[in-house]
Amino acid sequence: MKRVMLLMLAVVTAFAAYAQPKNVNKANTAFSKGELAEAATLIEPATQDEKTKNKGRTWYVRGEIYGAIANSDDEALKNQYPDALYKAVESYNKVFELEKESSSYYGLATLNFDRLTGSVLNKGVEAYQNDDYEGALQAFDEYTKVLPEDTTGYIYAALMAQQLEKYEDVVRYYEGLFNLGEYPASGLTTVIYYELNMLDNPEKALEFVKLAEEKYPDDAGFKKTEVDILIKMDKMDEAIAELKHAIEMEPEDAALYSNLGLLYDSQGKYELAVEEYKKALALNPSDRFSLINLAVFYISQGDKLHKKTLDMDMATFRKEGEKVDAQAREEWKKAIPLLEKVLEADPNDELALQNLHAVYYKLKDYENAKKMEDRRRELGYIVDK
Repeated sequence: MKRVMLLMLAVVTAFAAYAQPKNVNKANTAFSKGELAEAATLIEPATQDEKTKNKGRTWYVRGEIYGAIANSDDEALKNQYPDALYKAVESYNKVFELEKESSSYYGLATLNFDRLTGSVLNKGVEAYQNDDYEGALQAFDEYTKVLPEDTTGYIYAALMAQQLEKYEDVVRYYEGLFNLGEYPASGLTTVIYYELNMLDNPEKALEFVKLAEEKYPDDAGFKKTEVDILIKMDKMDEAIAELKHAIEMEPEDAALYSNLGLLYDSQGKYELAVEEYKKALALNPSDRFSLINLAVFYISQGDKLHKKTLDMDMATFRKEGEKVDAQAREEWKKAIPLLEKVLEADPNDELALQNLHAVYYKLKDYENAKKMEDRRRELGYIVDK
């Protein structure tokens, strides 16, 4: 009896060893008939069996089956195998691993792999052309997963995420691109902007701008962006240092000196601010920002001197008041040509009109003060109650 049982066991074992290669054939036959669910059921055991799991043909047949499911119009079938695309790609990659490049299965797998991944990309393009941005994003996202070393999917997916205002996804896809060693300036610029302005993450934006400066050391634009980020983070000393570096890169850019003046202004370093505004105007005499800020500085200096006269006692005023008041008037007068220069470029500049109105009033030039007031009222800057 024992011998009979051993004989039966040997027969079963032999049948199992034979059954697995036969399963590949059966799976292939089912695939040929379009019976894809049956084919998928039959092929899986063969990928685990010692006799067939290291055969290129096994994985080639599996790739064909799951590729057909992924491209099927049968939604129920695709829902039954939601990972069919990835299984097909996995299968063809296994063929590449097991077969020599000269083998027929390697060549056939290459053709099918290219068709399969190409169909995913085309699906995304077609969806985009039909204004189906969600569908396009889904297809391009799939493409990044089936071909993670191809930059195309990340670029297209990032563009679709931008269309859909999915800012975190935009950053994620560009990061995938960066991880492949590709650092397009436009991509870095986009990621920096979204991190800073849409996701309110200046620390992350600063990381990306540092990366951008590393990849594009001659691009002063990234240095300027870093300054903006540091200002937003209230790191004024670092912002000043980086702005000085930007000036070294672009010494003819008047706006850089003007911005540096503003940073000094914000720190109460008014004399340093004035120096920078003057440098900006030497390069660009029409620089509005510097003209107005320099004018405001002179107005402020005049106000300080005038306040001194108001705080004087009668004896001191008789002795020094007229002189100090004359100094105040000289400071106020310095602001007039600067503000007039702004109005030459834009006669409706609200800030220039407002300050010029104030200066004329301080100088007791009521005629010109009235002209400025009327002009402001005419433009709607002053609304009578």
